[in-house]
Amino acid sequence: MSKVVGILGGGQLGLMMILEGRKLGVKFLVHDEDPQAPALGASDGRYIGDSWMELVNRSDIVTFEFEHVNPSAIKMAEEDGKLRPGSLTIRLKQDKIIEKSFLRDNGFPTPSFMIINNVEDVNRAIRRFGRVVFKVPRGAYDGKGQYYVMNDDDANRVPREFPLLAEEFVDIHREVSVILVRSSDGHVLTYPVTENHHHNGILLYSISPARIDDETANNARELAIGLANTLDYVGVLTVEFFVTRNGEVLINEFAPRVHNSGHWTLMGAAVSQFENHIRAILGMPIGPTELLKPSAIVNMLGVPYGDDLIRRVLMIPGTSVWWYGKTKVKPRRKMGHVNIIANNMDELGRRINEVLGVVYGNEISRYIPPWDAVESNDSRHALTTINSS
Repeated sequence: MSKVVGILGGGQLGLMMILEGRKLGVKFLVHDEDPQAPALGASDGRYIGDSWMELVNRSDIVTFEFEHVNPSAIKMAEEDGKLRPGSLTIRLKQDKIIEKSFLRDNGFPTPSFMIINNVEDVNRAIRRFGRVVFKVPRGAYDGKGQYYVMNDDDANRVPREFPLLAEEFVDIHREVSVILVRSSDGHVLTYPVTENHHHNGILLYSISPARIDDETANNARELAIGLANTLDYVGVLTVEFFVTRNGEVLINEFAPRVHNSGHWTLMGAAVSQFENHIRAILGMPIGPTELLKPSAIVNMLGVPYGDDLIRRVLMIPGTSVWWYGKTKVKPRRKMGHVNIIANNMDELGRRINEVLGVVYGNEISRYIPPWDAVESNDSRHALTTINSS
């Protein structure tokens, strides 16, 4: 009889998990509060609102595709011995202060930070760090809830809602991530380090392999494996890093799930992050993670579906399109992505730029405005393109 996996959360990560996991003969049940969530339409069983209990009961294993899912469903699945990975990872991820404190307390390198409880602490952080990033601890993602203070005059940007996390502003050379898969017996495989490029705080495109030296890449991999072992993790884990201009490798945050920066594995690896997650949580052998060809993804953010758009993207050699089927188009919303492969890094860079040009033209911030301009959508910037540095 086929194994049944219950997925809490019905977004695009769940959708791709289902599409990649079906070749293993697995059946999937999905719960989401939104009846139009993309993964619901691809599932073998739809559960909406308060119906999560039936999903847990009918599943052999329960997993999640993002962190902010029904806590009662998580609790029940864990008590039944079905939850993979465990609930500790969700508790850590739901509050940036708790996450950063856990990393520090377990010896992992992070940017220097302070916990802010009042206005005096805001001023103290500015005096200590000079340049500071203040972060709302809960509900902030993709650049939302972050406030950059580069001098004393910027202090009034910081919300007077506490607590906040204050981090020293890092002089970044590269932003990279490590996607790994860990089995229940502790066997770990890592995908090649991925290089990530953001626009207005949200991931625009990723490249694998990252353009960093071997020592830096090995350092990032070792830290990611160390974190997975510390968490006794089962499944796919993503760890995001800052590589500073003086060569430090600092953990920015982690994601206890498949991740946007790992979408390149759909074409660039023999076994994708999505299939490997299903393999790991079901106790199947995990598959190879080696890079087959230089690979990339470009996110399609806030872009409405169009036959001509898809056709023009697919005319670029080495591309494929994943459209998520979301019903509403909003600025910054992840509507789909483009996978890209090439024979070498120069060719990959050219193809990334071609895709960016087709998807966004020269008005990228029409689709990806800053958070504070989402409503007015009046920001315009030139297209961000890849360079060889």
